[in-house]
Amino acid sequence: MREEQREKLKKIILDLIKDPSYHPMKEKELCFFLGVPKEEKAAFQEILMEMQEEGVIGISLQGKYSRAESFSQKGTFHANRRGFGFVSLSEKEEDVYIPKGEAGNAMDGDLVKVILTKKSENGSKAEGKISKVLERANKEVLGLVKEKREGLYLSPDNPKLPDCILISPGRDKGAVPGDKVVLEILSYGPSKENKAPRGRIPRKRISPLLSCPVGEVKEILGHKDDPGMDVLSVIRSFSLPEEFPEDVLLEANQLPNAVSPEKAEETGRKDFRKLTTITIDGEDAKDLDDAISLDYFPEKEEYRLYVHIADVSDYVKEGSALDLEALERGTSVYLTDRVIPMLPKALSNGICSLHEGVDRLCLSCIMDFDREGRPLSHEITPSIICSNKRMSYHKVTALLEDKEWEDPEEKLSYLPFHELLTKMRELARLLRKSRMARGALDFDFPESKVYFDENGNISKICAEEREESHKIIEEFMLIANETVAEEYYWRDIPFLYRIHEKPDWEKWQNLSHVLSSFSYSLKAKDPDNLRPKALQELLSKLKGKPEEAMLSSMILRSLKQAKYSTEPEGHFGLASKYYSHFTSPIRRYPDLQIHRIIKENIAYQENEKRRRHYERILPDVASQSSLRERRAEEAERDCMKLKKCQYMKNFLGEVFPGRISGLTQYGIYVTLENSIEGMIPLRFMTEDYYIFNEEEISLRGEASGKTFHMGDPMWISVYAVDTLSRSIDFLPYYPEDAEGGNSLD
Repeated sequence: MREEQREKLKKIILDLIKDPSYHPMKEKELCFFLGVPKEEKAAFQEILMEMQEEGVIGISLQGKYSRAESFSQKGTFHANRRGFGFVSLSEKEEDVYIPKGEAGNAMDGDLVKVILTKKSENGSKAEGKISKVLERANKEVLGLVKEKREGLYLSPDNPKLPDCILISPGRDKGAVPGDKVVLEILSYGPSKENKAPRGRIPRKRISPLLSCPVGEVKEILGHKDDPGMDVLSVIRSFSLPEEFPEDVLLEANQLPNAVSPEKAEETGRKDFRKLTTITIDGEDAKDLDDAISLDYFPEKEEYRLYVHIADVSDYVKEGSALDLEALERGTSVYLTDRVIPMLPKALSNGICSLHEGVDRLCLSCIMDFDREGRPLSHEITPSIICSNKRMSYHKVTALLEDKEWEDPEEKLSYLPFHELLTKMRELARLLRKSRMARGALDFDFPESKVYFDENGNISKICAEEREESHKIIEEFMLIANETVAEEYYWRDIPFLYRIHEKPDWEKWQNLSHVLSSFSYSLKAKDPDNLRPKALQELLSKLKGKPEEAMLSSMILRSLKQAKYSTEPEGHFGLASKYYSHFTSPIRRYPDLQIHRIIKENIAYQENEKRRRHYERILPDVASQSSLRERRAEEAERDCMKLKKCQYMKNFLGEVFPGRISGLTQYGIYVTLENSIEGMIPLRFMTEDYYIFNEEEISLRGEASGKTFHMGDPMWISVYAVDTLSRSIDFLPYYPEDAEGGNSLD
């Protein structure tokens, strides 16, 4: 087809779809309608594709063509550091792939309009181009000031943002290279349609900075090497709150610092102060929001478990400054060296925290179990308690497992509770056995823990296993959360649930394919037959195997993220029909919201006005809480990666043992004994040319035949650390006798 014919056909197509009476048609229908000869169909397809790429026409997910604006959709742009990205439209629709160069001047997190340029087919994602930015997510950017010949520029901490934002001359506030600053963006740079003019200027003389976003320095935080600047950068990067507003602090400081006699004796609040009650938390925890008591009745062989949760709702009233700030924060954020609390310290470490030897208001979930750990009955009631002993996980485990104590006198203070703790362990094991029998998943990953010396420097990082004491508290909190969720589901009142949806069928099939290369099977005939029991059995088979850590991590990544919802859609990972978050109101807003609903329901039973109120507000509370939880998780993960990088800078050139935790076409991931992971880029494997086998997930040397598999032990030397990208590079190390390597613990 000649060029003039192509242009003429383009005009005909455009005139057709602009006609008010036009209804979107598929390619085959357009061919028939326009009378395109059979021999010109291939050329017609090319024309349609060209018009899509030019943004003149659009295509729906069903493959129908119309004006571009007819099929433009709103979504959030998620950029990738390699230049491409995705636009997420909604939970029910697949993401749209945005190829490199098709994002215009959109940045990560922006709300955008996207035009589809290619429909989804044969398993590939739909493709599109961003036609308009509707709302900017990045009005201020944190980063490091650097310098080029053309002037100062900002290198953002967020690797998904453009790597160069020009600092407008005269608007640098005195910032110099090496400073960490907050930059306000003045211009986001030209879109694809408005590139820097070429004219008669030779192209080679056009500075890349002309197409950069431009901003002005709003605040200089300090030099990048100043103490505390690293964590402050993380806080600012994720827009975490740093201080409480004055009105919130004023409200918090007006609260009592002790429970008044009137409160202790109020109608409907049960007095459990004579019960033996304990708290078990981390050594340095200050926000103690749960305590436990246990009665055992030998004649009936029955247990009565009391889970006491701080009654934060008695102090944080709905609509107050404290409440609105807590909703905005959503959750406490636990960074490596500090906590950003959801509530001011007057509450989180004070009147709400269940300290030893003081009266505290609670909401108690009292549950009876038979000798097999089966539930018999329960009650949820406002209460008052007085904790008899503040215990730590390590010391409870030491007592139960008869380990040595550093301080024998401290052991004496625990001994009176030995029988109680033994019975608690007994019940926890019964509850766990019951939970595992129904198919609940248990990812027993060790957690990375950072230790600091008296000067605030990292003394060590190590992987800490879950102890028996952790499992006791975990089981008791899980059963309380389930009991509360089921109780209020059957009461049929508006409520907040914690849900975990089934995995995507495609991800399940991909996981099954990978597992088959390790001789493990994961069966399911169709999406309706996905069961956690299948994954649980698989995790059980992996126990103790070299590939356990890698495959368990892969299984975890294949699952959806848990979230909050007003509908009880079940919790896949826990194999539970009903689940809620009830046990941590000091640090999670959904728990606080649930406490209000429970207390109102106990006091007033049915109240139509409050029912309508909760039906109106709870969807937003669920959404906000899920978003804030994601932000907290990402910030905590980023801070931990940063600290690991800083720590490993002390060991450049040193040799350590590890295990292969990942294999790709780019390199070998190795995890050290202390949980720190780095990568050996394949370009460093100079002794041979290695080929990646995607089916077997292995690397094989072309000449030597040497093969690397998941879980294989491997010695490495630390080659390079980049704190900005949070990455660590290793070199392979092949000693004659590697027994003289270092330990990081």
